Amino acid sequence: MRSFEILILGMLLLALIARSWRVDMRQSWTNYLPGAVILLILIHLVMEGYRWQMVPTYALAILLFVLSLLRLLKKKIASPVGRGRKILNGIGTALGFVALAMAAILPALFPVFQLPEPQGPYRVGVRNFELTDHSRLGVLFSAADEPRRLAVRVWYPAETTDGLTRRPYATDEELRTTFPWLAAEELSFPSFFFSHLNHVTTSSYENAQVLDDGQPLPVVFFSHGLLSYAFQSTALMEHLASHGYVVFSVTHTYDAAPVVFPNGDVVALPEAPPASDEPSEEATRLFLDSGPRFMEGKSYDERYDGALGQVKLKWVVNDRILLESPAVWLADRLFVVEALSNGEAPGTVADVLNRADFTRVGHMGMSYGGSTAAATCYADSRCAAAINLDGSDFHHSGINVDIPVPFMMLYSDSMNGFGVVEDSGNRPFGFNDFAYERFETAGLRDDIIRLHVKGATHFGVSDLTLLARGPLHDMLTGPIEGDLMVAIVNDYVLGFLDKYLLGITNDFPQEQFTEYADDVMPHDVSGVREWWLSKSAEEQAVLEQKLGEAQIAPTPK
Repeated sequence: MRSFEILILGMLLLALIARSWRVDMRQSWTNYLPGAVILLILIHLVMEGYRWQMVPTYALAILLFVLSLLRLLKKKIASPVGRGRKILNGIGTALGFVALAMAAILPALFPVFQLPEPQGPYRVGVRNFELTDHSRLGVLFSAADEPRRLAVRVWYPAETTDGLTRRPYATDEELRTTFPWLAAEELSFPSFFFSHLNHVTTSSYENAQVLDDGQPLPVVFFSHGLLSYAFQSTALMEHLASHGYVVFSVTHTYDAAPVVFPNGDVVALPEAPPASDEPSEEATRLFLDSGPRFMEGKSYDERYDGALGQVKLKWVVNDRILLESPAVWLADRLFVVEALSNGEAPGTVADVLNRADFTRVGHMGMSYGGSTAAATCYADSRCAAAINLDGSDFHHSGINVDIPVPFMMLYSDSMNGFGVVEDSGNRPFGFNDFAYERFETAGLRDDIIRLHVKGATHFGVSDLTLLARGPLHDMLTGPIEGDLMVAIVNDYVLGFLDKYLLGITNDFPQEQFTEYADDVMPHDVSGVREWWLSKSAEEQAVLEQKLGEAQIAPTPK
């Protein structure tokens, strides 16, 4: 809790203690304590602003103030006298202590969290800008003649931050648009749930001067999760920027929470029309059969058939997110890389582009964005390293195909029922174990690192792991402690990029596996190789044919 909140709760506690000492407080100085609390709350509201977690505290303070005012004005409320009055007063005071304890729970469970201070040698700058792809019109829900608009945020090492203030985690406009939608539509929480995020301070300074040490700065691109927001992993971005990286995060318009563009425009998803058609019999069968077989099959044959069923399912259900969005996100990423490499960006970021090295870049993302990062590296020779943070292979570009660059796959413990599970041989199985490596050599490449974080959920692979404490934290982002989760992601990502993008000699990943041995374990896919090599040449040919058939779109009827 913040200082004002602790002070307000402390003053309320003092008022209740004073009330418990004296039954008749009409002449006591302690009767003025609730008024002092009200004054303190007013100062708090002016200086720091309203916070929904403090509403019970505000209500209790107002109640005590009203009771004290009535006493001061000698306006007695009819009540028993003598011993009965004392008993009633004692009950009221006891209820006040209970109410105070309950009031303190909300700001404790849903704190104004602190992002960890970046550990690198540099301060961090941040800027927002827009890129427009005029070659693509009418993408997703945009008008037929509207070019593709993309909001981009960049973090970078700063030369100096003198005279600048730290950026809030969310602006007032983002609190009015992005986060109410995210709370209600994605998490089924009250729309005001994130309304305190403007009180969270980042370590980024808006428009700080970019570092100019004469050396080109390494570049990394990031994509958020489906229906999320560009700065969902601010702690990671700041960590990388403080170590000298320039990180561009792309917002995939219409597949993100409402986007606030630098000019003030807000672009949101249109309201989804009510579903009118029942799913087909084939879609229902694939959904009920392939998912469980994919993740919980007793053999790799079952899991392989389940994986192909998941590929087929997207054609059968004709789902936009499965069919159209993968190509859109990949085109977005390729366009941004090309535009920035050619200096085609607003002048407000020209100095950052001049310092950035676009000849060898890293690609990373979380969930849907992680799939996009890997898919980009199959398509763009400038990619030198890729990171998928808990994303499936939505693009289906990597099944039985070696990714051409060093690659890191980080799994949570669970992903809405998927994630890492145990197979019959007590070996963890992940939701994309058939992706990113040839079956016959799966698990043999030293430059492909797979790991899973014990006690983390899918949402926990982001800043959301810091959002809450207690039972809701465990439910939303897993029982692993938030600061520890952030540290794990930061250290693994930095170690990987230092080694494989910059070529720095380090002890990755052994150093990280040793440091986080209690919470992180390597993820072994050698079972895929053993399964494949146990097949005859004829059986392997049949499995490859099944894969080819699953990946071919059906002819429209």
